[in-house]
Amino acid sequence: MAGTTTGDFLTWDANSQNAYLQNSISMAGVIASQAKPDIARCLDDWYFVDTATIQMRNTEILGIMASYREFKPQAVLLAVLEDVCGRFDRP
Repeated sequence: MAGTTTGDFLTWDANSQNAYLQNSISMAGVIASQAKPDIARCLDDWYFVDTATIQMRNTEILGIMASYREFKPQAVLLAVLEDVCGRFDRP
């Protein structure tokens, strides 16, 4: 994944993209639950409502990623999550 760009990520099959997004957002929620509980609650309310909402959010995120193909998918996803739920603290 070290050299993977968002452009590369967008060539993955839909199941792999969806699994990556769901796992990444789940991990962000776990981290947020320890450091920023408000962000964790926001992620749950925004993303993990039900299967239809998860798919809708994945579609939204993939659409945003299409505009930032040269960046890392992790960076684009973090930017989306922070735009929706607030900024994670930086050391």
